[in-house]
Amino acid sequence: MSSKPLHILLVDDQKSLRRSLSLMLLGAGFDTSEAESGSQALAILSQAEYDLVITDLRMDDMSGIDLLREIKQIKPHLPVILITAYGSIESAVDAMRLGAFDYLTKPFSEHDILEKIHASQALRNYATAMRSPPTAESREADDIVADTPQMRATLIKAERLAATDISVLITGETGTGKTRVARLIHEKSARSEHAFVSINCASLPEQLLESELFGHVRGSFTGATDSRAGLFEEADGGTIFLDEVDTLSPAMQAKLLSVLQERQIRRVGSNKSKQVDIRVISATNQVLDSLMERGHFRSDLYFRLNGIRLHLPPLRERGEDLKRLLTRFLEVYSAKYKRSGLSLTPRALACVQAYPYPGNIRQLENFVEQMVVFADEQGVIDINALPEDLLQHLGNISEADVPAPLPQGEGGSLAKTERMLIEAALRRARHIGEAARELGIGRTTLWRKMREFNLQFTPSRRE
Repeated sequence: MSSKPLHILLVDDQKSLRRSLSLMLLGAGFDTSEAESGSQALAILSQAEYDLVITDLRMDDMSGIDLLREIKQIKPHLPVILITAYGSIESAVDAMRLGAFDYLTKPFSEHDILEKIHASQALRNYATAMRSPPTAESREADDIVADTPQMRATLIKAERLAATDISVLITGETGTGKTRVARLIHEKSARSEHAFVSINCASLPEQLLESELFGHVRGSFTGATDSRAGLFEEADGGTIFLDEVDTLSPAMQAKLLSVLQERQIRRVGSNKSKQVDIRVISATNQVLDSLMERGHFRSDLYFRLNGIRLHLPPLRERGEDLKRLLTRFLEVYSAKYKRSGLSLTPRALACVQAYPYPGNIRQLENFVEQMVVFADEQGVIDINALPEDLLQHLGNISEADVPAPLPQGEGGSLAKTERMLIEAALRRARHIGEAARELGIGRTTLWRKMREFNLQFTPSRRE
């Protein structure tokens, strides 16, 4: 990762506000440029590269929203943060739907703006691979939702690791996206022009796994009619990703350790070694420390693999990410099955959000595909369209805790459903923190949503 400071373009037609913000950011270690109008900002952007644009919403010659539209046409992945007065929150929310990263309401503190700047860069960094012609692999790497602080922190760490060759161990439950993060590290590294090779170590018996990893020479075993290179050779110059590395047998653990130490491989049946230049990223859904303590995993291999550890939280701890993932999968499978205008009723959405997802993101995606298939003719997804696993979980949700279903044909958008759920949670809550916990989001996010939907909070008097 480059050590150069972020270059930020500030756009405001009031010179005093523009200069005071510039001085604040310069003091925080950023490089800044200034534009006094939207048209001047576009001229500057046509001549130089910037990491972020911060613009006032209301300007004379061109509004912040109009400037945003123009920027998204010429630089679609450049983050834009809008500054707005409280009375124009609705306009700021509209701007976010057009692709703005976020907005700040006046007056704001230095901490507020620095937090949004760092968040915008965490999300932008892993998406910059889209500047290159996209491959199936790079598209998958960019397909990461990270609205929660835990995932933002993980992506920032992954970006920093991409600039090194240190071994990375990715931990997390099945379906949390470990392969995507491994591919992200590769795509952002100096090895990105070479192969990213992935294998699930639990998918093959030991003899076949050894041949798959190391290759073999002709006649080395029954069925070996030709010599064949293994995945380590295929990954030469690039990255190899070993998923479920905890399932390796003791013999395979010893062979992998030898590769990591010597950077050499030997095909099955051969007496000649070959040098390989590879980066190893591994993953597990088990606690390797515990396996090592019980003698099931070699400690020397563990310390070789665990140069740096990245942990991916389960989906049930990523409440702020679930809605975006749900929306994304609805779009994907609506297109696949040629369904349009799909929406969830409030009680269906409540069930989707309350489910614990032991299979994590992969399970959510499978659920959404089923819901799209079974949506009614008007495109409404109600209880009867939910997968069986979700229906079995219904007993954990009280009918009094969710709004009644919308009438047939009036399902509305996810945003309308979200507003109804927030209103219901606010009515039941004794304080904001309680409502945020029930909704599975942070208090800051809840306050932002309340401003977005123009909602007020009156504490419940229930005992």
